[in-house]
Amino acid sequence: MAEEKKTSKKAEKTEKSKAKKKSKKNPFKSIASFFKSVKSEGKKVVWAKGKDVLRNTIIVLVVVTIVGLCIYGVDTVLSLGMKGLKNLANTTTSVSQQVEESTSADTGEETTAETTAAEDTTQAAE
Repeated sequence: MAEEKKTSKKAEKTEKSKAKKKSKKNPFKSIASFFKSVKSEGKKVVWAKGKDVLRNTIIVLVVVTIVGLCIYGVDTVLSLGMKGLKNLANTTTSVSQQVEESTSADTGEETTAETTAAEDTTQAAE
């Protein structure tokens, strides 16, 4: 029984190898048949009319323009919001610096915040 399985497997392998040898074709014939099938499929294609193509092109351009303007508007609003938040943060620190300045003016001492602010303005001027 084991011998029958071995022989049947060997027979199957030889049949497969023979089939592979027969299936090897001339590559030029394969390329030619490929282009023939491409040509036959190309004949089946239904091409759009010129008016339809023009109409669809205009629709696409209008939609792209509208979406681009929407994105531009959202981007502008968000960037203005971020600038506003940044300015708000700067004015908040300015108020705290003014409070420190008024308290240090009363005592006659220079605080580290004033020193840092003076150094920043000196560096910015350079």
